[in-house]
Amino acid sequence: MKYRNETDEIFYRANDDGNAVILYVSDGMAVTRIDGDVYPVGSDLSARYEHVRGIVLSVSDAKSLGIPHEDEF
Repeated sequence: MKYRNETDEIFYRANDDGNAVILYVSDGMAVTRIDGDVYPVGSDLSARYEHVRGIVLSVSDAKSLGIPHEDEF
């Protein structure tokens, strides 16, 4: 099952640092909040809070939430 953030399906794309940039499938825009117990890379606030620049997770955190890589579509 692919992870859905509220009603929109999301995926991740690896950035140059090897972390997972979380994006919406529908329009490729950055996801700014996820209902999950993870912390974005370099943040002291969980992903449950609004991150206006978008959410970047470790790949292992993205996988633990069931967020697929862009190649898995």
